[in-house]
Amino acid sequence: MNHVLLTGASGRLGREIFAAGQNKSFSVHALTRTELVKIGEVINRTAKSNPEKTIIIDVTLPEGTEALIAGLESAGVQEKISALVIGSTGHSTEQLKKISDIGKKIPVILSSNFSRGVYLFEEILNAKTSTGATVADLARTLGFDLSLWESHHTLKKDAPSGTARTLAAAAAIDSERIASTRVGAVVGEHTLFMSQESEELRITHIAHARKLFAEGALDLCDRIFKTPLAAGTYNMSEALRVLLKG
Repeated sequence: MNHVLLTGASGRLGREIFAAGQNKSFSVHALTRTELVKIGEVINRTAKSNPEKTIIIDVTLPEGTEALIAGLESAGVQEKISALVIGSTGHSTEQLKKISDIGKKIPVILSSNFSRGVYLFEEILNAKTSTGATVADLARTLGFDLSLWESHHTLKKDAPSGTARTLAAAAAIDSERIASTRVGAVVGEHTLFMSQESEELRITHIAHARKLFAEGALDLCDRIFKTPLAAGTYNMSEALRVLLKG
């Protein structure tokens, strides 16, 4: 049986991933703090007793990701895992470099959002129209003004969200054209506005429940188990583009 080792299982997303992973064709094991300190021993033991594929999902804080990478490298076991999936955000330049460095040895998927719907949203923006231009570029050619609005719960610290920045980049929207709202318990909502004086087109993604992010992360792991990725650092969309081609 293939294995997913989960770090950050006590957090909101970690709990959702662990719960959703109990009925999968692979096992999901929540790593304890003691096991994280001895991550090399855990990887070696897992590889010895069950010589199948192992993926690590890390949904801790940036400092936790940094410590995990250091532990993998000091134990020399990084190449025994099929992929490292990182769901934490807010990494420093130095931390991102460490993620990039380990990505030269193994596949690393760094994503602020594991939603498959957001992936489709980004694909829509990147899709080539019959004119050969992307949807966003064609909208501008037709005289539409593009902007982005996102809303999340009041506990979310970063604004704009990582997802909003990703979608804005796909549509070549400047950061000052992104509006953010923090209210109530909103899981996540992102809307792209393509506006003219007399008409407006909107594309919206609404996250109804946090479990969709857990389902997306586990679906990603399932696809990696079936179609191995080459070493490199990917975002969610880049990884899925490779995996969906099979």
